[in-house]
Amino acid sequence: MTNFVDATHLDGDDGRYTANLHPDWEVWGPNGGYLSAIALRAAGKVAPTGHRPAAYSGQYLSSPVSEAVIVEAEVVKPGRSAALTNIRLTQNARTVVQAQVWTTSREAGPQRLDIEPPKVPAPGGLRPFESYMAAEPHPFWSHMEGRPVQFFADDEVGPQYAAAECWYRIKDFQPTADEFLNAGRMLLLIDTLPWPTFHRAHTERPVSFIAPSLDLSVWFHQPIGDADWLLAHSYAPVANTGLIHGGARIWSEDMRLLASGGSQLLVVDAR
Repeated sequence: MTNFVDATHLDGDDGRYTANLHPDWEVWGPNGGYLSAIALRAAGKVAPTGHRPAAYSGQYLSSPVSEAVIVEAEVVKPGRSAALTNIRLTQNARTVVQAQVWTTSREAGPQRLDIEPPKVPAPGGLRPFESYMAAEPHPFWSHMEGRPVQFFADDEVGPQYAAAECWYRIKDFQPTADEFLNAGRMLLLIDTLPWPTFHRAHTERPVSFIAPSLDLSVWFHQPIGDADWLLAHSYAPVANTGLIHGGARIWSEDMRLLASGGSQLLVVDAR
């Protein structure tokens, strides 16, 4: 099993890199959040010294296979306190992901939080997913350790609202001094969770369709630091005319709001 650090590793320099997509990070193909984590890590390679990620916006333009991709990163708006980088992932001359990343070195400013932190047990007081269910069919989930606040089996009526709270950590990963690598974990969660959150909110689980992400937008509210367990409050409140919208907020164990974001999902016939 390829760990997160190695799976997002970039070879190269001066804004042009290669990355190897690993098959054990697939859901319906290489996971979108995984691709975005590679793009974010590329932004960190060219960001001004002392910068951390401030915002990520990415579009998924084609579905790659688990092979090598070319990753290009260009700072298009340099700045001492804020800079913007364009990133492009290509495979076989097709653009897979195009993304924009704002970075910043700013630290001083007002502090305010009008969102009440979730009142949930610590991860150590909750049961892991594997105590409720058999192994997930997609290899991506083998990298994740999850402890749901509330669990609904496939034969149970799900929650009235498409919302969920669950603690997650990536196995075999230790937080590092690289804020771009650390923050990539939040892209994984915010991209991936809207679909299962929508899925489990239905009495009859959808079987004839899936809904891959068209895009992903994430705003980083403060440095993630050495946070290991991450609490994801995910939601998918809107579905209509072939589209599903969802997102998530990510909290640390000491209840700092680290990031929030969401995506638009396109309904696709799974047959």
